[in-house]
Amino acid sequence: MYFLDSVNDGIRWCYSRPVSRDDPDQGWKLHISATIGSACEVIRIAEAVLIPGGILFKRVSDLQQLLLLNSGAAGFSQIGKFLTVYPSSTEEGIELARELHELTRSFPGPRIPFDLRYRTNSNVYYRYGSFRASATKPSGFIRAPDGKLYPDLRGPKKAVPAWIKDPFARSRSKLRKPRGPIGLDYLVYEVLAQRGKGGVYVGIDLSVSPPRKVIIKEGRRHGETDRDGRDAYARLKHEGRVVRRLCGTGIPVPEIYREFSQNGNRYLVLEPMGGPPLLPAKNLYPPKFSWRRAAKILGRLEPLLAKMHAAGWVWRDCKPSHIFVEKGGARLIDFEIACRICERRISPWGSPDYLPAGHRDKFARNAGTLEDDYALGVIAFQFLAGEFPPQSVQRRRAIYRRTGCPDSLRERIETLLRL
Repeated sequence: MYFLDSVNDGIRWCYSRPVSRDDPDQGWKLHISATIGSACEVIRIAEAVLIPGGILFKRVSDLQQLLLLNSGAAGFSQIGKFLTVYPSSTEEGIELARELHELTRSFPGPRIPFDLRYRTNSNVYYRYGSFRASATKPSGFIRAPDGKLYPDLRGPKKAVPAWIKDPFARSRSKLRKPRGPIGLDYLVYEVLAQRGKGGVYVGIDLSVSPPRKVIIKEGRRHGETDRDGRDAYARLKHEGRVVRRLCGTGIPVPEIYREFSQNGNRYLVLEPMGGPPLLPAKNLYPPKFSWRRAAKILGRLEPLLAKMHAAGWVWRDCKPSHIFVEKGGARLIDFEIACRICERRISPWGSPDYLPAGHRDKFARNAGTLEDDYALGVIAFQFLAGEFPPQSVQRRRAIYRRTGCPDSLRERIETLLRL
């Protein structure tokens, strides 16, 4: 039974009990990682240890919130923090970490960024931080022994403040050391994206002469595990197979230079794109739009999708940031959730703005090309009107009239948007 709930960083949390005056306002936090497949068993085990002792802890309120948390929706540093324990003392924290590690180490869970891992393959992580605000300490700060306040930062090498000894260091001595940089042959110099499923990096391939620029895509083990139990590692391995097959049919996709696994994660080394995306990932609306631009984009993309569908594949992640414009043509990226047209027993997946509203929460998909067709209609409408298409047909008609959209183009877009 949970007594309190709260919303922090957009995620809803449940607490085991109210905070008491005897609870410390800072100390060693323990975090237990879990996927949506392991969360129920992990919380059952953890409750059996924590509740009888009256130990304060919080957990994500439900599996949908855990999906958001593990995707990085609450911030990269929060990925994996399914359950947070607030020990009343360092000694209690050491004992709880040992016990919870033994009980939960066999379950899958994503790595928690910036926290320290208790042991090899452990789902228990720890850091020193603020528990709550108090009369002498504001929230988000920790107090050093000399009385000075320091920001409670979550970042590289910030888990253990310089003025305190790590009481878990003996356990960490058993950790296996990482094997070095990505692939050893690749010098990474820029991070394009970072979320629960992995990062996307720009690097230099030193294995060839002269060295060449590459894009390195990462799929983390247990990263953003879906309801089917597939994690980012499995999806990236699947993407490699799909891209190779699409390339063989003449569809413009990036060349795969290399695939490999390292430190439990999967990597694809890809050629960089030669032009900009149709619309950057953070931009929802195009700065320039008109019915002529919409018609041009449709004319460029419809044949590519038709060719992909003729080859038996559905992209399922069609959106402007995955379409790169170069030399009068287009290149397509991101195929980790692509599937065969006939596949049904696979969870619907896609960006909410480009997926029909009625299909966002289903546990299986319909055979066919609906996801791609609808997304293409949304893109065309975006570049026609500078906004996403309203659900109301009447409102869309008004926008077509306002923009001077020809009837032929309107019919093409409406056919794509029709469910």
